[in-house]
Amino acid sequence: MTSSLQIASGWPLPRTDARVKAQAIQALIANHTLIVGQSRSGKTNAARRLIEEILTCTQTRVVILDPNADFRWLEKVSHPKREKEFVDDWQTVANDLGIATPGGPAWGIHWSKLSKEEMAAFLRLTPKETFDEYRHLDRQFNYERKMNSKIGSLEEFTKSQYFDIAAGEELERYRLLLQELAALNVWAKDPKQDLDSLLQKNHKVTVVDLSIDDEQVRTISAARTLEALWRQGEERRKKFLSNSRDPWIGTLVVIDEGHLFAPPQTEDPRKKLISERIKRFADQGKKLNLFLMVITQQPGKLHPDVLSEFNNRIILRVNERRSLRVLEQTYGGISGRYDGALTFEPGEALIEGALLCDENPPPAEPRGVRFLMARTREGGGTPKANWALPAL
Repeated sequence: MTSSLQIASGWPLPRTDARVKAQAIQALIANHTLIVGQSRSGKTNAARRLIEEILTCTQTRVVILDPNADFRWLEKVSHPKREKEFVDDWQTVANDLGIATPGGPAWGIHWSKLSKEEMAAFLRLTPKETFDEYRHLDRQFNYERKMNSKIGSLEEFTKSQYFDIAAGEELERYRLLLQELAALNVWAKDPKQDLDSLLQKNHKVTVVDLSIDDEQVRTISAARTLEALWRQGEERRKKFLSNSRDPWIGTLVVIDEGHLFAPPQTEDPRKKLISERIKRFADQGKKLNLFLMVITQQPGKLHPDVLSEFNNRIILRVNERRSLRVLEQTYGGISGRYDGALTFEPGEALIEGALLCDENPPPAEPRGVRFLMARTREGGGTPKANWALPAL
């Protein structure tokens, strides 16, 4: 793979030697990164350019939660004749790309792999608000473990003999919740072709397609992805502690539209579960070699415990000052230092934090840069407004 680093004009600084460039890309990957920008500001292009360089310049594994299908054609190069050198490097990446998508070879979750906590959240059950139904889940969970030593699919769970021996008015409500959950297009029939199995293959890059109209499916799939990655991280840490000579390659988890998954407040047990998972990644993920890159239009709608953990900040055009004030209040520093983002052209950005390790001493104010165009093909994208031009 190429050793060059070409992400944005102005970063790393011109004439920076190879050692400092290596430190800069290490600072990009081995920290949590926030990308902020309005629609059509170039934030998706910036994220793709970053991901392209990370994948071609390092051994990093990348997992992308993709609610807008912006990364669904990541394996394709937009202009292969113009990018001949990149095509060769990218082909190596594309050959090791995994995609989880509805109707594809890998999709869905298998009920048997969930913890009782996840089952309860996906059923929207809590010990406090829905005690009676939650108690049935607890009893059935223990019953299945006792009778079968393992839990099968959700369909089998809903047809369990537990319902022949259990009693109570709330039992039918509990059964109905199971049936409603089973009707969602989020369950894998084969435990060897589910989302967990795809992630176990440790592809160089994995895209989890969350561009599903059903918000329930999107939330459950994202929550399970993060849980599966966390468990892998814990297993890898145990192996590393017993034999530190083996290399431990880190994972960068890219979450597009991050405010959808980690809001400041929510009463929905499903959203609360994924928000807590993201908070756990932000607070403790580094010890498991798990790092976040979160993309959002509205930093004020991200949970403050998540927002405060980003060592790297990239701010593209923002149309209102409220979001900029949120960033100032969170990270401190000179008042008004992000105001230039109000007038940026697409691709122009301010960067700060650990990214500025290429300057010694690090500056007090963010640096202005312009991101280069991504070379891979964009997926969903934002529709152009050419149709609104008047006829000449």
